[in-house]
Amino acid sequence: MSGPSSISSASFNDYNTQLQGSALKATRAALGLPADIPFHRSVHPDFAKELDQCSARILSITNKLLTLASTSNSSATARGKGKARLESQDDVADHFHSFVVDAMDQLLERAVSIPVLFRYVFAYLSQKDIGLDEFLGHSKAPAIAVNAAPAPAQKPKKNNVPPGRLDPALQHASHLPKPQLSFKRQVDNTNGVPWHPTLGHKYNAKVPLGYNFQEDGEGTGEGSSSSLHPYRYEIKHISYPARMFTPAPPITPRSFEDTPFTWVSTPAEFAHMLEQMRGAREVAVDLEYHSYRTFAGFVCLMQISTRDADFVVDTLALRDEMEELNEVFTNPDVVKVFHGAESDIVWLQQDFNLYVVNLFDTYHASKVLDFPRHGLATLLEMYCDFTADKRYQLADWRIRPLPEEMLQYARSDTHFLLFIYDNLRNALLDRAQSRAQSRAQSPSSSAATPTPESSYPPAHALVREVLARSEETALREYEKELYDTDTGAGPGGWDTLARKWNKASLMAVSSDREGATAVNVQRAVYRTVHGWRDRIAREEDESTRYVLPNHYLFSLAERTPADMAALLSVFHPVPPVIRRRAKELLDAIRDTVKGALGPIAETPRASAGPSAAQEVAMQIDEEAAAAEMPKASTLSSALWANAVSVKATSSRLFGPSFSQVPTAPPIVASRSTLLGGPSVKSRNSSDAATNRQTKFAEAAARIHRTLVIVPAVPQMVQPKAEEEEEAAMTAADDGDVLKTDAVEEMPFVPAGQRGSMPEPVDDTIVVVGQRNPKKRKRTGEKADTAGTAVTGEGSTSTKMEVEAFDYGTVSNILDDGSDHERKDARGGRKKRKQGQGAGGGSTSFYGNFGAPPKAHSEVKQGNQSRTFR
Repeated sequence: MSGPSSISSASFNDYNTQLQGSALKATRAALGLPADIPFHRSVHPDFAKELDQCSARILSITNKLLTLASTSNSSATARGKGKARLESQDDVADHFHSFVVDAMDQLLERAVSIPVLFRYVFAYLSQKDIGLDEFLGHSKAPAIAVNAAPAPAQKPKKNNVPPGRLDPALQHASHLPKPQLSFKRQVDNTNGVPWHPTLGHKYNAKVPLGYNFQEDGEGTGEGSSSSLHPYRYEIKHISYPARMFTPAPPITPRSFEDTPFTWVSTPAEFAHMLEQMRGAREVAVDLEYHSYRTFAGFVCLMQISTRDADFVVDTLALRDEMEELNEVFTNPDVVKVFHGAESDIVWLQQDFNLYVVNLFDTYHASKVLDFPRHGLATLLEMYCDFTADKRYQLADWRIRPLPEEMLQYARSDTHFLLFIYDNLRNALLDRAQSRAQSRAQSPSSSAATPTPESSYPPAHALVREVLARSEETALREYEKELYDTDTGAGPGGWDTLARKWNKASLMAVSSDREGATAVNVQRAVYRTVHGWRDRIAREEDESTRYVLPNHYLFSLAERTPADMAALLSVFHPVPPVIRRRAKELLDAIRDTVKGALGPIAETPRASAGPSAAQEVAMQIDEEAAAAEMPKASTLSSALWANAVSVKATSSRLFGPSFSQVPTAPPIVASRSTLLGGPSVKSRNSSDAATNRQTKFAEAAARIHRTLVIVPAVPQMVQPKAEEEEEAAMTAADDGDVLKTDAVEEMPFVPAGQRGSMPEPVDDTIVVVGQRNPKKRKRTGEKADTAGTAVTGEGSTSTKMEVEAFDYGTVSNILDDGSDHERKDARGGRKKRKQGQGAGGGSTSFYGNFGAPPKAHSEVKQGNQSRTFR
């Protein structure tokens, strides 16, 4: 680095900039060196020579800087410090911190005396501190800004929704009011009421409205096929325009910016759109549907595109004006291009009484052309190089106003659809023409597979096939979804759902075999909850998924709740409808469980516990009995009086027979909480007897389930050998007569009243490790030389009395070395005996060895652990 020989205050800034730049270049160059430098040194001598020269230069410059740094500190120089030098690479690795870092720290500490450097450092640190405080939130903006700088323009907020997921606020707009409440024609969700078209005027009619079209060869009778479709005749007898079978170059669509776009939400805008559609030859149509917050669903948007303009119709605001589109939709000269119109055709009939004549479905065209995939996104990428964001397929299209992203997605569905129609139509014509030519050139293949006779040219075959499939789609009719409670069939039936989720135990199969009570209860609860969900969804005009999701439906069936807490614990979180109508659902489940179990014919075994369903029924019965329980006297009298009809033939008080004596009718309650059902008085005699026996068996089973048999306390019986030995010892001591057949009972003493047990008296006990063993005391008056004690009566006895052993006087191995601090029973200290060896008077507990020496680390006084006695 070249620089001025003398640095002045004017040239310091430039010199500092060059210095930092050179240091940065050197650092970057060092980072770019290979990791295996010793290997390259050994292979390339020139590289090793240059590397050594560079290292020596760096060491020289570092030593000069250290010398200059030492001169700034006169005290350190006087003490001999600051003369350190870096001689080699080892010095750099070992002494870099002490030599270089410490010297730099001293220079920075003394930099306060340099005004220029001080100002630079202070300004730099001040800016860093201010920025750090602002980042951490320690500094707050003043309440009143004086000469505040203008705020920068706010950037648009980024969408944090990850790719592949839709913002929940767009997927389910829960804050929106239900738009169907403002419809002039209210929705009727009543089960079993069929739907009929209410078309007011039939545009482009070939037969009048209400004409019952019958076609031969359809149905079971002779020409008895009839339909509610008002345009069935027009679709079956359509004459397609000739331009549909003529190849033509596709018309390239204009960009979004160049194509006029209209948001149609008023009758005036709707009339303007209809006027432009009358002059169009092809029209692309698509619908956006909502079905989550309504039972039958409704159309929210209709996208319509011509060759010159795009329209998005707000069908929620123009619901009553939509029927006028039949003027264009039923015109056979205007081609209506849809993609996947199976559902769109039904929705148009359901909401607007709209029908389509001359439909061209691009989905059927892709099927005929054998494309690998048939979605609209695939066709857009193939022909238009446009990728649509399909996340908005699941969006809530009730949102008003629509976000720009959702509006662009709605336009893209129909903006390119006419261009795709042109390409598909040309591809169908070209492939049909190629097939016709190949058949003409190979007569053998044509003879083997003869083509059916047709009045149309062979080149029109594939287009005609697509139009035939599209006709079948256009002839679809809307039918209200009916709920079959018995069989569970249909798209919303309980059996259909169980088969879809592979729940074999909940399907519509008979299971009356023995041991299938729990399965029958689960199936009954499942059917009840499923039917309850359908009924509530129709009443509140909500989808069944919103009322109760399917997985919760199966959870309630498999884990039948018995109370409100168990019911609410199934949901995470609790759906809004369930939160409001939980009691109604719980009552339905309880009634179903009682009805599914039926009367209990026999008492369950004591060893086998009740099933899960029976436990639920028992808990339900207990709660019902707790709410209204009759008196004990009334209950017992009603129970045993009605259980068995036993009558005496004669009575001393009333005469020979009860039947001859008129008696007042007994007072019987109309219904019993325990036995249930109407009273016996209101039934026939035969049915009443059978019902009484059934109810009595059920009541007895419930009573027996609540009883607990307490086991008897076993008696401790001593073995016979021990009894004889104890009796013999007692007889020898007291002179009593032994009675072997008498068993003495031991009274039970509670644990709190138990005292110390008497010490056993036995001369066979051997005491091990006793410090001061005492001699045994004999029971006689004097002991002879043979060691026998002679009593006054002249009898000899070898029985000796042994004193109770006191374990507290025995030293413990944990207390070794601390005998000088152990206290005896009298409270005094025991003195440690010294000089007792093998021949001493007393033997240590550990044998003849002396106590081990104390460790030097042992604390003489203070906290020491002791063994509790």
